[in-house]
Amino acid sequence: MRCSSLLRLLEDGGSDARAALSRSYGPRVPGGLDERSNAWVCVLRRFHTCWGDREVHLLRAPARISFNPHCEHQGAWVPYGTHRREIICVAGARPDDVVTLTNLDPSHTNPVSFSLHGEIAVAPAAWRQGWVDYIEDPEVARRREALADPKERECGRTGSINLAKAAALRLMMEAAAPPAGADLVISGDIPVGVGQSSSSALVVVAALAFNRLWGLGLAPSAMTSLCGEAEWYVGTRGGAGDHAAMLLGTSDGLTGIRFVPPVTVRETRPMRLPPGYQILIANSSHKAIKNKEERRLFNAGIFAYRFALLYLREAVAKRRRDLGLAIDAEEIRFLADVNVERFPLATIYQLLLAVPDTVSPRELMVRYPESYEPSALACFGTADCDQLPAHIPIRGAAVYGLGRVDRGLAMHDLCARGDDDAMGEFGRLMYITHDGDRVSRFSIHQQRHALFSANRESVSDARIEELLAASLNGLSGEELDAIQLRRQSGYYGASIPELDRIVDVVSPLPDVLGAGLMGAGGGGCVLILARDGEEARERVTAALARHYYEPLGKPADVERWEAVEGAEEVDVGEGEELGAAVPARQAVPSVGQTIAG
Repeated sequence: MRCSSLLRLLEDGGSDARAALSRSYGPRVPGGLDERSNAWVCVLRRFHTCWGDREVHLLRAPARISFNPHCEHQGAWVPYGTHRREIICVAGARPDDVVTLTNLDPSHTNPVSFSLHGEIAVAPAAWRQGWVDYIEDPEVARRREALADPKERECGRTGSINLAKAAALRLMMEAAAPPAGADLVISGDIPVGVGQSSSSALVVVAALAFNRLWGLGLAPSAMTSLCGEAEWYVGTRGGAGDHAAMLLGTSDGLTGIRFVPPVTVRETRPMRLPPGYQILIANSSHKAIKNKEERRLFNAGIFAYRFALLYLREAVAKRRRDLGLAIDAEEIRFLADVNVERFPLATIYQLLLAVPDTVSPRELMVRYPESYEPSALACFGTADCDQLPAHIPIRGAAVYGLGRVDRGLAMHDLCARGDDDAMGEFGRLMYITHDGDRVSRFSIHQQRHALFSANRESVSDARIEELLAASLNGLSGEELDAIQLRRQSGYYGASIPELDRIVDVVSPLPDVLGAGLMGAGGGGCVLILARDGEEARERVTAALARHYYEPLGKPADVERWEAVEGAEEVDVGEGEELGAAVPARQAVPSVGQTIAG
């Protein structure tokens, strides 16, 4: 439909437009349909002003929340949810190969553009070799970093073009013929750097636009994988969990997703938050912008995961016979393959004793020369041992990852039970997970932080030997629960004092069952599982205002999680075509349906 026609429909606020919008946002969208309609009108007007009255498409990608972070790329189950905040996009085709991006956020330079073929020409040989070779090419990396926004840049921002470029170039590799360019105008209310995946939402909404404009016809599961790989362009090396949450999520509640790592969806299952409970999102107001240094912090955990897996595989190969294992080392493809459904608990603790607490990059280079250089280059941009962290917490990452795998196996069943005991355990697992990321403990009475080291101590030889001995003693009940992998925090260290403070302020409240950081850490938000009701939310907000926001001079920012439909093309046309959507919500794979692997 032409831009002017869409503007008339939305500005008139007729039943057709409202019916289409209600399918995406539901009847209880905060702010109402008028607010969302007004947002679309603003983007359409800007497109009309910049690019004239042309055929356009409307696309949206919601924010996401996630439990059990840092582990989708290790094959664990992760509960995800869509959230009412979103990035919206008006997209129109161009006759040349230029892609332009206009961002209504006034802090951004408008418009920013690139040539599809011009980007390929930067490293044509690497492009022919494949996506990873291309994005790791030094000249490609240099151009990317030149556009990346430092955290302190408040105006003239250009970094969002890297995310649109990531989506365009990765999907371009799937096109049978050289595609044409596009004009994209975007807007959104997902705060940047709060852990609700504003960057992934931009990748997803741009990918939806290119999929539509180029007629690729890619299914949601394929789009998930491609979007996950696309975001590697900006320098991270995570999985595709955020993209899957947006493309496969629904307004019905949480969705459990697990992957064939790093980016292929294996299966999904619905997870409903039981009646009587709510999820609150507390924004720390400390932005987690993945600039070059923060990407190194984010990737450090992934680097440790990779070598934790190699040590575990080596331990399985060496001890397979004396431990009586029926599994070959080659069957251990990622950390989720080491779980209590395949190994006795005692055996897992025996294997963990073969994983060193910490190692130096040089030790890894000598021990695993074939894996060291590509892993270091992918995660840090260099294989120089002197430029990597001096101590890599291999066992901390192993225990953290295996604990996350075990928690992922439990969370769905706890939600399905939905009683007070089950949800109390769900909250306890949130606290344990956060302890694996902790860097500090905050005292409300003393109003100060203390260094937190219990997570590092939890993976010592003495502690693992204690767990091993207990697992061989035929325990039952609470004693058996206490030694399970899901109750071990491990060490990942992705938190910051601000996030720790929020968790420690809300944890004593009687309405709160659990809390922990959301997303990659380094800033952003804390998820809080609380009993339902406005009074409970007000008590949480008041406690945080008194002990967190006001002392730090920050405005209170606590909101309730509200699920919406997943990423889609929105059709506000008339007649039988009204409300047609891309197949994102029509092809959610169910548990037991194997998509890959």
